[in-house]
Amino acid sequence: MAIEDEEDEVNFSFDELQNAYEKLYIEYENVCLKNKSLKKSAISMSKEINDLKNENSKHLNEIESLKDKNSFYVNEIDILNVSSKLSNDFMEENEKLKFEIDALKKSFSTFSNSSTKLENILGLQRCVFDKAGLGFEEMKNVKHFNNFFVKKFDPQIICNYCGRLGHISTSCIFRNNIYLGKTRKIWVPKGTLVNNLKGPKFKWVPKA
Repeated sequence: MAIEDEEDEVNFSFDELQNAYEKLYIEYENVCLKNKSLKKSAISMSKEINDLKNENSKHLNEIESLKDKNSFYVNEIDILNVSSKLSNDFMEENEKLKFEIDALKKSFSTFSNSSTKLENILGLQRCVFDKAGLGFEEMKNVKHFNNFFVKKFDPQIICNYCGRLGHISTSCIFRNNIYLGKTRKIWVPKGTLVNNLKGPKFKWVPKA
């Protein structure tokens, strides 16, 4: 048995072992480089995943905003449909009013034409003294007569103190002049003569 073990043992030289070690070291370095590259790729992938998550959240927010806009536009479409129905109703009413306005215009046009015709007829009338076209010039040699049946009343100023015309009692010379003396007028029945203006010489005394 010992002989067989000795035969199975393999004797490697130092150079062979060193070459094998160098190969293993090179493979180790390659594996380390691959590991570093894989770590970098993993980090970049994690960053990309985070970016994609952020973009996904943004897209979700945009989808929600678009949903809100869609609901808003749906409401606007409903409002526009209602307004279009109302506009159609208003168009029909507008057409009816146009027909009524045309009828009123026709009636007013006939009225205005008749009024213009009446004004033309009245304008064609002539004055009594207008003899133009018969050898006379227009509105010449016309005699205008005065109306003698209407009496003219000129205002007259009468003094209430002396009874004369041309002044009033405040500017009467007989009233304001001291030398002419002051007189007093009283109202009496017509045809009576007043002699004693002062009255009888009586004196009133109290009863005993």
